[in-house]
Amino acid sequence: MNKDYYKILEVERNASENDIKKSYRRLSKQYHPDMNPDNKESEEKFKDIAEAYSILSDKEKKTNYDRFGTADGRTNPFGGMNDFASFFGGQNRRRKGTDIRVNVKLSLEEIFEGTHKKIKYRKTNKCGTCNNTGGETTQCSTCGGSGMVTQIQDTPFGRMSNMTGCPTCSGSGEMIIKKCEVCFGTGTNAGEIEFEFDIPKGIMDGESLRVNGMGNSIRKGIEGDLIINIVETPHEKYRRVGSDIHQRVNLNYKDLVLGNEDVQVDTLEGKIKFKIKEGTKVGSMLRIPNRGIIRNNVKGDMLIEIWLDIPENISEDEKEKINNLEI
Repeated sequence: MNKDYYKILEVERNASENDIKKSYRRLSKQYHPDMNPDNKESEEKFKDIAEAYSILSDKEKKTNYDRFGTADGRTNPFGGMNDFASFFGGQNRRRKGTDIRVNVKLSLEEIFEGTHKKIKYRKTNKCGTCNNTGGETTQCSTCGGSGMVTQIQDTPFGRMSNMTGCPTCSGSGEMIIKKCEVCFGTGTNAGEIEFEFDIPKGIMDGESLRVNGMGNSIRKGIEGDLIINIVETPHEKYRRVGSDIHQRVNLNYKDLVLGNEDVQVDTLEGKIKFKIKEGTKVGSMLRIPNRGIIRNNVKGDMLIEIWLDIPENISEDEKEKINNLEI
């Protein structure tokens, strides 16, 4: 069952980008795991909120979701009418080679800036010696070159006929009478290739890029696709939630009690200064606008989680001063 992302983010279907972003900020803070430790229900809710925002904040995915109910626009479990027909034996399109999936690891910095990658992978290519035919061929005697045969089945409703791919020639309509000496009748050769591509700013962990025609070749067919799976590597300082960046900042007791107008903090664009108010509590979350990830021309925020820096190996003089505090 498809999730109702609008219901998850508690917005109407005609909500603006700003309304969606505001609701996401409010709910992500409410159900953040650090605010609800050991609460499995809140953790799952937080994941749903992040997933919903990743769809509704992406114009293309939102359009697909509004029209078809899915982010990729697929409404058919078999992947579309052509695939549906082929599943039941129809030959509406040429045979297609298998897809190839590769994982590409990205740092948060690469995701923030966008990056250019070069990968190597193995795939089957069309044999140049036989021009992808597999060798000398002749018309299949079983299907007469059509690639289809009729099957008759007895059912409770009577005899029914069904068109299906020819089992003798695998639907190609031809039989190889003399195999190619290079590819041995497969019509393809395996080899390693290099491929370069750009990765856009703000891509999400788990998203995929599809490159048509860069997958495996098949005899007398079309190439499959290359599917690049994005894997975001954990960062030692930052944690990404949608387009927002979270980090913990340890402050001393004095700053929390008296405040500090000149606290420095790292961001993906360098150091910035921000203000700590008097009486700031441990566990507070401060939001710094427009210091997060850029995605679809909309920039997220940075959320600062405030924690107390407990000093180690303090001197006797320092211990005495702490003991003399009356608060």
